[in-house]
Amino acid sequence: MTRVAFPFLTLREPAVSALPWTDVSSQRELGLGSAWLADWDNARDIPLRRHLRVDFEIAATQLEIAAEDLELRVVLRIGTGTGNMARQVDDRLQGVLRKGREEMVIEETIAGRLLSSRLIADTHLLLHASPANRGQLSPRPAGARLWMDHLDLHLEGEEPRFPMEVMSFSERFSGRPEAYAPWYLHWVPGSPERDFGGAVRLFLNSDRADFMERFVAGDRGTVQVVLADTMLQIVGYLIDHDHAELQQDDPEPGSISAQARFWIELAFPGQDFSRIRSLRERSPATFHAALLAAADVASEIP
Repeated sequence: MTRVAFPFLTLREPAVSALPWTDVSSQRELGLGSAWLADWDNARDIPLRRHLRVDFEIAATQLEIAAEDLELRVVLRIGTGTGNMARQVDDRLQGVLRKGREEMVIEETIAGRLLSSRLIADTHLLLHASPANRGQLSPRPAGARLWMDHLDLHLEGEEPRFPMEVMSFSERFSGRPEAYAPWYLHWVPGSPERDFGGAVRLFLNSDRADFMERFVAGDRGTVQVVLADTMLQIVGYLIDHDHAELQQDDPEPGSISAQARFWIELAFPGQDFSRIRSLRERSPATFHAALLAAADVASEIP
């Protein structure tokens, strides 16, 4: 975990109590960090709600500021777009907390037409005004960030799905090793700019009734392994061959490289490309396990 050393005291538990975000339309609770919003398209707005409370007696002790002088500005920062940095950011003031008004319900509806690939919602507690009674290490300037948490919500409708086809491998691949595989990913390496939906196809072996029954039923482990294998083939190849498209800030939407970038950010959030490539070279087992774990999140796609 990356830790930031602030030049002043900040808030921590148990001074701040923030319940998880809820998607009001479905009443689904959204975990902090990375989450997945299935069944979404850009015609659907996303109504979010959460409860936030600050214990001002504890906060005053942590910040070395008199509770009566402490005011906290609540700001919700909304971002969207692919890549490590959101392309669009919008700060929305929620109000000011102080002793006597120590809690609030944050409610925001995010217009679907403004979103692309993901929704980032960062909750910030900022110092509202410079306090008169403070300690030597207390925060002083108005606007100093004292606490935050991060929601990174991946939007299913923005990610391309590749077509699947069921066939008899004993007939299609007669006399070849593929005839005995439960699935086969067909794609042509070397052209990551190609449209993902048209260049990638997953063949499922109808001869393997045991596999087909689990896959069609949506068995978690089966779907996870198949998707992880797909991710490993495409992501691994592009990393091994150092394709520049993976490192572009804005790969062509819907392309193989854009889908690979999405998977990489899902499996290795916040890590730069050189570190990910080094991990694949030095510890392929760890690299593989990270993609396998990410596939469990991505396999929530129906």
